[in-house]
Amino acid sequence: MIKDPASPAPSTPRLTPEHFRFWSLEKLRNADTDQFRHVNNAAIASFMEGGRMELFADPAVSRLMNGLNVVVGRLNIEFHAEIFYPGELSIGSTVTHVGRASFEVLQGVFRDDTCVASAVASCVLLQAGKPHAVPDEIRRHLLGDSSNSAGA
Repeated sequence: MIKDPASPAPSTPRLTPEHFRFWSLEKLRNADTDQFRHVNNAAIASFMEGGRMELFADPAVSRLMNGLNVVVGRLNIEFHAEIFYPGELSIGSTVTHVGRASFEVLQGVFRDDTCVASAVASCVLLQAGKPHAVPDEIRRHLLGDSSNSAGA
């Protein structure tokens, strides 16, 4: 059965800060607002991009990323509430699945403790423009599995 493209996507369950392992902070700028004085959708997508970069901020992991790039193949954002300038946002990210050369990131944008936007990003690891298998050390880091050490 073909889904009606006008029908809404299934809603993400109510997210709380406890859902996320990686965090970044963003200070809202006047330039992030639109003519209606609320933070525009493009700025929210940029904040989420910054949040995804926190996945690789650990120096041990960034060392492993030498020569590798991450691209987003799909980004599904749900907006739950308007955001107005000024203020700060917290962006939470957690990896929910790692495949051979791809991984999925669940994200939430929070103003105080309220999730104002959420997203699922499907990302692909590339080397020289081609899919590259996710190394075991990076896989463990992304999934939060510290029980296996490198070389075990």
